[in-house]
Amino acid sequence: MNKLVFIVEDDIVQQKMLAKHFENMVGDFSVRTFSDPEEMMAHLNEKPFAVVLDHYFGNASVKTGLDYLKTIRKKYSRIPVIYHTSSEDRALKDKVMGMGAADYIYKDIASFVRLRTAIDELERKKTEREKGGFLKKLFRA
Repeated sequence: MNKLVFIVEDDIVQQKMLAKHFENMVGDFSVRTFSDPEEMMAHLNEKPFAVVLDHYFGNASVKTGLDYLKTIRKKYSRIPVIYHTSSEDRALKDKVMGMGAADYIYKDIASFVRLRTAIDELERKKTEREKGGFLKKLFRA
């Protein structure tokens, strides 16, 4: 079964490249892309496997990815967020990670590899949680 990943990216070229990467290179993923983060927020009840979230949105939004990260962490704390940004600001990275992002990935030539690594790590952690839950149920019985 395909895992659903939301990609929130206002640059259409970057958005399409990310979608192709997830669908063709990473594995069994279905991708929903959003240019407008407000639209993505309306669909979080679909409980995606992960959200790849941009930092800045060119639609003159006064909100940044930080605002959306905060809302996702508050309302949907189990959905991992990978912050994908063109900012190399160390203070921003520290803030994003302190807010509970699963990863902070700088957009450059190697970001697709780092996204793959981040998704693999999320899958590994999920598998460990599921095994742990199964073992707890088994030994309680």
